Amino acid sequence: MLEKELYKMMKYLKESSEEPAIKTAMARASKRKEKGLPVSNFASGNVGQMPANYEFMNIDIQTGDGLPKGLVNLSKAMEQGIKKAFEKPRGLSYSTTGGLDEQKDLALRYFEQFHDINHGDRERVIVTPGGQRALATSLRSIQPGTKILMSQWEYAPVLPIIKENNCKLEKIGFDKRLRPDVHELKEKVEEGSVFYTSMPNNPSGYVSPKLFNEIVEIMVENEGGVIWDAPYIFTTLKLENGRAEFDDGFLREQLDKFNSVLKKHSDYICLLSSISKTCLVAGLRFGFATGPKKWIDNMNNILGREELSSPTASFMIGQEVLSAFLKKQETYKWLDRILADRLNELIENDLPLILPDNGKFGGLYVLLKTGDIDGKKFTEKAYQEYGIVPIPGEAFYGEPINAVRLSLVSTPWGEGDTEWKENVENLKRALGDITE
Repeated sequence: MLEKELYKMMKYLKESSEEPAIKTAMARASKRKEKGLPVSNFASGNVGQMPANYEFMNIDIQTGDGLPKGLVNLSKAMEQGIKKAFEKPRGLSYSTTGGLDEQKDLALRYFEQFHDINHGDRERVIVTPGGQRALATSLRSIQPGTKILMSQWEYAPVLPIIKENNCKLEKIGFDKRLRPDVHELKEKVEEGSVFYTSMPNNPSGYVSPKLFNEIVEIMVENEGGVIWDAPYIFTTLKLENGRAEFDDGFLREQLDKFNSVLKKHSDYICLLSSISKTCLVAGLRFGFATGPKKWIDNMNNILGREELSSPTASFMIGQEVLSAFLKKQETYKWLDRILADRLNELIENDLPLILPDNGKFGGLYVLLKTGDIDGKKFTEKAYQEYGIVPIPGEAFYGEPINAVRLSLVSTPWGEGDTEWKENVENLKRALGDITE
């Protein structure tokens, strides 16, 4: 379909606003500098540029001894990023919102390598201060009054963003397997509506390329769009015989199935990702997204008005980490084995988990039933009496429910994972005492 015809159908997107003048000027200055061309720059209050010709420090960093094999590559990438950011103080100055060309090229390579999206168009990709910023701007690019649908269990911050943008939120129920009800979606969908999904689902861990395909097909038939929030895609585990197992072949098989949907319907999907989960660097705030040009334009202009600059030091380090990951994927394998072990620890302690019943589990979180006690009340008691900090299920469910979300990664890892095991024992004790 021609781009103009496609955009006429996208009634769910706001019309692109004019690019902020400061963003335009800063981007022009950056592009000339990147190309080695002279530039007389009078663009912005970029005071961090003032000392940029000085060498602030000579940084000598050594990769830590005794690191697990899966973390050595990450450590070396961070070393390079820190040197680039601070030896000459480029990390003190503003940088172009939406990402420099070299950062966008890395994001394009990521989407091509792992999602089989190969349009190669910098105007269809954006690099953001974290995946959360990509999520917020993708939702705020939608026309007020548009219906946005999602599963009953879904990522908590999405709900207030939708409401603040004056869109109509519609939750879709699910079955015992945690699968959102496709028949209900067909009844509730409207022409020009949008479906949001985090897949694997945060917080339920539900993963299904088949369901994703059904949802996308329904939305395309109704001239709608889909936001796929996918930073957890590399955390997909196999659930078999009551145990979790990391199987890289299984994970890649699931990813291939997702990608076949993307390849067919990429003009209707805004795909969000980040390095924070895959590369274990959530604090660096380096996210990226790809989608129809109009959607990315809107996101860029929102970002340009509100951020003025990407976090330069973070972007430089994040750029090195992403570049290293594209060359050698190690970190997620190390993480996934730990995720499987930690989930099995919860299962073996016979805790009342809510798990998908389709042989798959994805993400960094798992749901726990709290008996006859509301999740909020359980959270308060668990914190006050046992020092336990879960999150009430209500934040993700949208209404009160007797469940909480447990993070599988908030506890630091060490040989034997003793701290995690102690925390699970404490949780089991608290659950028995509070819900009896």
